[in-house]
Amino acid sequence: MVKDSSRYAASGGWGFGRFIDGKAADKAQHETCPACHSAVVRNHDLVFTRWAP
Repeated sequence: MVKDSSRYAASGGWGFGRFIDGKAADKAQHETCPACHSAVVRNHDLVFTRWAP
């Protein structure tokens, strides 16, 4: 994921990536990402893991 509020405004500023066997998944696969992230990890700015210093 990358955060860029102007480039990815439609998904709250997040650009998502998914790779299968080292190759980028198609656009349809990427469009499924925001729904899960916004539903499950809304309080972590859509990030599933937390920084562990």
